[in-house]
Amino acid sequence: MVMDEQILECPVCQGKSALIHIGTRDDSSIDVYRCSDCGTKFLNAVNSDNDYENGYMYQKNRLSDLDIEKRLQMFQKDDIRRFEMVGKLCAGKSVLDFGCGFGGFLKQVAKVTDTCCGVELGREEREYLGSKGIRCYRTIEELHEKADIMTLFHTFEHLAEPRIWLDKFSEFIVPGGYLIIEVPHADDILLSLYESDKFADFTYWSAHIFLYTMKSLSMLIEENGKFDIVSAGQVQRYTIANHLLWLAKGQPGGHEKWDFLDGKELNETYAEKLRQLQMCDTLFYVLRRK
Repeated sequence: MVMDEQILECPVCQGKSALIHIGTRDDSSIDVYRCSDCGTKFLNAVNSDNDYENGYMYQKNRLSDLDIEKRLQMFQKDDIRRFEMVGKLCAGKSVLDFGCGFGGFLKQVAKVTDTCCGVELGREEREYLGSKGIRCYRTIEELHEKADIMTLFHTFEHLAEPRIWLDKFSEFIVPGGYLIIEVPHADDILLSLYESDKFADFTYWSAHIFLYTMKSLSMLIEENGKFDIVSAGQVQRYTIANHLLWLAKGQPGGHEKWDFLDGKELNETYAEKLRQLQMCDTLFYVLRRK
């Protein structure tokens, strides 16, 4: 819903974009806009890379090894799902996970790859991975070889210049290699149909510079011209219990607090309905380097 008459040009399609949310959950000076043409949601200001390097993602003091293991456990379900989706493609290949965090996906994919490594701005993450014998670089420019497959899991939305980054990624992937992108979806049903104000207050975050739609992400890729879209689809990460708690209490964590409402068949049916409606919480793209 448009809140006032402030209009900005969409960075993706140059369409007209209106203010939809004042402030983000962590910065009241950064606002959220939505393009009326391609549906992209974007911020009117961005933070610096130094914020990420110094632990901005966690906004707390240095994590203990136990804290890190808890974080890895928290996201293990996603790491396993991603491996199940692309593991066969990665078998016997060299894999680069860009924005690898503490290496949950690298741990999974290392079972089948020829070689694998990560790129991560966070100093703490790089130090942790180094202590585990996993190669991790601060910038992609530090690499001296091209990868067969590059993955970006909930990383592309953090990049302020997506066109420039797509060009750069193409330089570090072999011809015929793959770029795999997973990002949050601007048309998540909690925003687009349920219109949960509490969820909007929570999910709009200064670290997420863009929230893409399938239209806008496909537009960016096709305009770039370096990649063919092999597949483009939607994934539902969070369960119906998670959504019910947002709607009932305006709180996150329903997939844990109300997990007694979850069931495999119920969640699969719900996820399939969201895919039909094109309102899942996540977009998943597999691209081939030309």
